[in-house]
Order: sequence, then structure tokens, then C-alpha cells
Amino acid sequence: MSDHQVFASRDLKRRPFRTTLTLISLTSAITAITFVFLFGNVLLDVSTFTVSSALTSSFGTFFSTFVWSILLLVFVLGIVVVSTTISLEMVTRRRDIGLMKSIGTLLDTIFDFFMAQSVIILLASIALGLTFGVILHMAGMIWLSSVVPGLQFTNSFPVLQLAILAVVLIFAGYFSAQKPIYDTVQESPSLALNPDVGTKVRVSGFLDSFGLSFRIATKGTGRRLRGTRRTVISLFLSFTIASVLWIGGGVVHTTSSSYMTRSMGVNVVAIGNPDLLNSYYESYSLYGSPLNSSFNYLSSSDMIPTGLVSSLQETFGVHKVEQRLVVYSQVEAKRAVIWNEELQKYDIIGEDRPGSAVLVGINWDTTISDWYFEGRTPENSGQIWIGGKMASDLFEDPLVQNLDVLGNSLQIKAQAFDILNGGMMALMDLSMLQSFFGVSGSNLLLVQLADYDNSLITSIASLAHSYGFDIFEQQEVLERNLGTIDAIWALLNPLALVTLVGAFLSLMNYLLVSVFGRLRDYVIMRSLGAKPSFLAKVMIAEGLDVGLRAGIPALIVSTLFSIYLLIPEAAVPSLAYLPISIIAVLITMIGVILVASIPTYVFFATRNDLIVSEFSS
Repeated sequence: MSDHQVFASRDLKRRPFRTTLTLISLTSAITAITFVFLFGNVLLDVSTFTVSSALTSSFGTFFSTFVWSILLLVFVLGIVVVSTTISLEMVTRRRDIGLMKSIGTLLDTIFDFFMAQSVIILLASIALGLTFGVILHMAGMIWLSSVVPGLQFTNSFPVLQLAILAVVLIFAGYFSAQKPIYDTVQESPSLALNPDVGTKVRVSGFLDSFGLSFRIATKGTGRRLRGTRRTVISLFLSFTIASVLWIGGGVVHTTSSSYMTRSMGVNVVAIGNPDLLNSYYESYSLYGSPLNSSFNYLSSSDMIPTGLVSSLQETFGVHKVEQRLVVYSQVEAKRAVIWNEELQKYDIIGEDRPGSAVLVGINWDTTISDWYFEGRTPENSGQIWIGGKMASDLFEDPLVQNLDVLGNSLQIKAQAFDILNGGMMALMDLSMLQSFFGVSGSNLLLVQLADYDNSLITSIASLAHSYGFDIFEQQEVLERNLGTIDAIWALLNPLALVTLVGAFLSLMNYLLVSVFGRLRDYVIMRSLGAKPSFLAKVMIAEGLDVGLRAGIPALIVSTLFSIYLLIPEAAVPSLAYLPISIIAVLITMIGVILVASIPTYVFFATRNDLIVSEFSS
């Protein structure tokens, strides 16, 4: 160990409370970041396992997009938190740097000395944070194995991902520590000895009307603009992540459930051949089985008679009756040849790929479903919509290529959200599909009820049985699927919990660093007769000032992000969801700020021999 490292280590031990506080701040933040980074990557793999057995890639897209968004924000937060905390710690050492310059210490020696201190704190906090984060990750894996039956874990540990995270954090902390040290070393000793980091004093704050303690806090943060800005940026990211998990998670969960409900319809009873109904709804279940070539119910006995349709339309309590033709068929994605204006030549898009899918013939004007789709509505009978799995498996650009069915080329107008057959399906005009297979009528009848009444369902079942058909309560499949969605999103609970705890714990530590960095001011106030309760009010006021300046913009950004950017056609559980969530996050934030003052209050109330040098700024 070099002399600089030895002296730096001794100096850190001379300031035990401040050093411990910085280590706690960094360690807690890195612990949360490490857990989210590792566990989030596991959840991406788990979502692949879950939705692959669920036969649909649509929910995997929602789940993965949300997790990737959180991972990206957390990764950025880690860089900002580490760089901010290390940088702020070096900024608060300006007086010490000024003292060393005033006694003639060489500039290189000063720089090496304080860089050695920053590296010691940085490496120690990263080592502790990674260790605790891995322990939390192991606990999360145990919980995950208990809630996802049949999930198998490999013995490989993500060493590479952990190493990348550690290297990025080390680089962020190392280079962020250099600038404040270098800037202070280049200043004159008299300027460095000035305990005020900033040169401007904010005249008033938005909380100054609450009394003297808030006005003192405003002047305190106003004299230290650089440190305050760093803290606000870090807290902004922390609150943004917490708010996105809280608000955005609910929005994405509700929207994915809404997509499901819109595609299937509510209060629906299906009528048809019993075997057809069982096979069809088995492929409509998130954990069911896909259809295969044995699915073929196109005989005349499988077609729904018009008399049954008329009787149902006249039944009191029936809201709508829809006829559909369901066929399992071989299909082929056709390559497209387009003219490239820039290159002045023809380009080939995709290739001819055979496959098999469920084809559903519907009447676009009277269907009970209201699918979410990306593209345009069909304008003629030769235009279709396809499911998400078909679009990803068979096509490169589905809106440019065509789908071939029995030698007939159909233009794809949109990609629709529907989990039938895992999304390996196509929606088309009923009359067009009938002409392809030479049948008339439909083999599936959907009856939407005004109210899901058991007596009405019983009468419909009796009517269907009189024609030789059976019924299937589609609402039960819908509710099971919605329950499955709830279970999938429940996997995010540990991610949300640890991120929230990490964000709020970081806030508390930042406030403690900020408060004890100005202990000299509070010691002077104490010597003039200020009571510990008044000092606690000043700390609370400063925390509210800084915390709200970071938290309110974070709430606005996260709300807009959750509604307009996270998922298309976002839905919320109720009209009161957003205001209640925003108020809940704001109240929680204020509560944590108040709790953050407790350690400082106890410190001032129990110690009379305050060592100012340990906390000098």
C-alpha cells in the first residue's frame, strides 16, 4: 500500500461518522441496483418460459418491455448515484484541500491523496453493495421458484453481468471524483477555504412561508448550488423509477388485461360442436394447447342453423349474436418485391415461408370484439389482420408482404392483439373464408349477454341442445386468463419493493450527507441557543425543499411516461387511479423525508461534544 493510501485511510478513520454515512449511502444504493439488475434479467428469462408455455408472445412483449425500461433507468441511476455521491463527498473536502495548499503541499500530492480516499470509499461500497445485492438476489430466486411451478434454474451465475456492472460503477465513481478535486486544486487557497460551494444565494424558496426554519433551509441549499443540483438529479431518478414501478406497473398491467378483454369480449357464451368448443378454447387459454391439423369441423352437421341464430336474437337478455367460421389451415407468407427509390432497383422483402394457422372468418361491422391493432382497418374482403406470433414467425414486414391461403393472396392491413392459438391466427371476412373452403354458414356462435345470468345461460344451453349443439362459457376462460396475467405481473413485486426501498433509502442517506456536511452551521446555531427540535425542523425543511424539487418533476415525468410512452392505448383501473397513485407516492416521499430527520435529531439531542472537524465542508 502506498503512502497516499495509508494517509488517506487514516484520514477516513479520523472522520468515522461521515465515512460510515457515505459508505451506507453508496452501499444501499448499489445493493438495490445490483438486485434489480440481476433479478430483472432473471425475470426476462422467466417471462420467456412463462409465455412460451402460455402460447403467446404478446404478453412477453409487454412484460419484457416494462422490465427493460426499469433496468435501463436503474442502470442510469447507478451511474448517477455513484458519481454524485463520490463527487459530492470530494466537493465537501474543499476546506481540507485549501488547508493543504496553504501550507505548501504539492498539487500532485493533494490530488493523489484525495483520489486515494475516493477510490477506497468507492471500492469498499461497491464490494459491499454487490455482496448484499447478490444475497438479495438469491433470496429472490428462492421466492421465484416457489411461485413459478416447474421452473428450472441453471447452476451458472451471471458473473459477466455482475462484472460489467461493477466496472461501469467503478469508472463512473473514479472519473466523477477527479473533476471536483482538480477544480479545487486549481483554485487559490483562500477560495478553497470558503465553506460555501456556490457563490449565489437564493433569495426565497417555495416553502419559505412556513416559517423561519424553512427560510434558513432555503439559504443553506442556496449557498451550495453544486451539491444541491447533484442531489436533486439523483433523487429525481430514484423517484422516477419508484413512480414508474408504482404507476407504470399498474398501467401496463391494466392495459394488457384490457387488450385481452377487448379481444375476447365480456359476458360471452359460445355455441357449437362440443369437440370444436373444447379444442378452440383450449387454444384460447394462456396455458392451453395449440390447435393442429386434426381440427376440422366443416361438415354440414357442424354448421350453425339459421333457426338457432334467429331464436337467440329474439331471446330476452341477449345483447348481440355473432357468427364465426373457424378453420385450421396451411398458409404461406409470400415475399414482396418493391421498388427502392433511393437505390433505383427492386428489393425483395422476406421470403416464402409455409406454416399453419387458425383462420377466423368474421363480419367486421358486427363483431363483438374490439381488438387492439397496429395498422389499418380492412377496406375490402381481400384484406386481413394477423396475430402477433404469425407476424414474428412468418414475416419480415407483414404490412408489405401478403399471406397465401389455398392459392389466394391476401393483403395484410394490421397486426392484431389476440391470443387465440398463441397469436398464430388470422382474421378475415367471413364470406371470403366461406368461399375458400366451399361452405356456407358458420361453425361457431358467440352470444353476448347483457348480464351474466345463470338462468339465462341455462335457457340458452337448452335451446342449443335442442339443435344438437353444446355451449361453452367463454367468460370463465377470460377470467382464468386475467388471473394468469395477474400472476405474471406479480413476479415484479420483489423488483418493485427493492427498488422503492432503495430509492427511499437513498433519499434518507442523501439528506443525512447533506445535513452533516453542514454540521458547522448547526453547531453555531446550537451555541446560540437553538433547541434540537428547531434544528430538526431545519433539517426537515431542507429535506422537503430538495426532495420536492426532485420528486414533483419525477412524478410528472413518470406519469406521462407511463401513459404515453410505456404502452400504446394505455388504460388505468379507474379514473381515480392516477390521482390516488400520485398522492400516495407524494405522501410516501414526504414521510420518508420526515423519517430521515430522526437520526439527526437523536444525534443533536444526545451529544454535547460535537466534533466539527469531522464534518467540515
